[in-house]
Amino acid sequence: MDGTAGIVSAALGLSLELLVRTVPIVVAGVLIAEILIALKITDRIASVAYPVTTFSHLPHECGASFLLAFISPQAADAMLVDYYHKGTIGRSELIIAALINSFPSVVMHWRYLVPVYLPLLGVFGLIYFAVLMGIGFLKTGIVMVAGRVLLHPPPASGPPEKSSGPTLSLREALRASLGPTARTLRRILGIMVPTLVIVAFLVEAGVFDAVAAYLEGASRLFPIPPEGLAIIAAKFGSYIAAASVASALLAAGDMTGKDIVITLLVANLLTSVVTYLRWLGSFYIAIFGPRRGTEIMLLSVTLQDGLLLVAIFLLAWFW
Repeated sequence: MDGTAGIVSAALGLSLELLVRTVPIVVAGVLIAEILIALKITDRIASVAYPVTTFSHLPHECGASFLLAFISPQAADAMLVDYYHKGTIGRSELIIAALINSFPSVVMHWRYLVPVYLPLLGVFGLIYFAVLMGIGFLKTGIVMVAGRVLLHPPPASGPPEKSSGPTLSLREALRASLGPTARTLRRILGIMVPTLVIVAFLVEAGVFDAVAAYLEGASRLFPIPPEGLAIIAAKFGSYIAAASVASALLAAGDMTGKDIVITLLVANLLTSVVTYLRWLGSFYIAIFGPRRGTEIMLLSVTLQDGLLLVAIFLLAWFW
């Protein structure tokens, strides 16, 4: 009974932490979308991302969301959900735009990967980072081509122009945005809050740890030396621990630079499954809803890990 009470208490604490961390960002994303619409400056902002949206046959509104994803992926996707509920974009546009929005977060990996992996692993840390960036670019390119093939071109034939008509002041735009923001947030938060609570209970019950242990054992299926298992085990703890173990093995001569890079990629592949499972509840379902969130998550993980798997075996065979 004490064990159950401890799990419940810890899960409630984690639920609160997830809600405090996630809800304000989503609220900000929806509010920003409504203010941009009210101020009629969505077109001007989206024009920066015009090459991405026009090639992908996406409405120009998705360009503003794409740029916001460099700052906050949650807020950017909340904008897409807002556009979807307003009928500005359809189901297919929502999915394509959400997959493209994952690219900025891949690019921003340099903020924490480069300062750790480059000093510890030198050129091999740089190669590892370059492979991940290449996969991110390729994934986004595939999604953009899919959008161009599957979606009908938007009506506009050129970069969006400045909207005509009277422009509201910031205070007026904020006031006009409150009602639509509240209606959209009722839909999103009605799904998000219970979902985050369920995810917290699964975390504290050890479900994700069990999955991680199983996947750690699956590492033996990949072309890596036995010493690499220590790197994979460390990666399930943190990327810093993995880099530290890899650095020690490289310095001791127990693994070559090629083996280090491939092992780190395998570790990234296996740990990404657990990461996606966590995010399925705390991000994808919470923002997009159960059906759409699962669909977007499965497409994203299939593309990302499929390309990563190909990269692993290509490096093993041809390096």
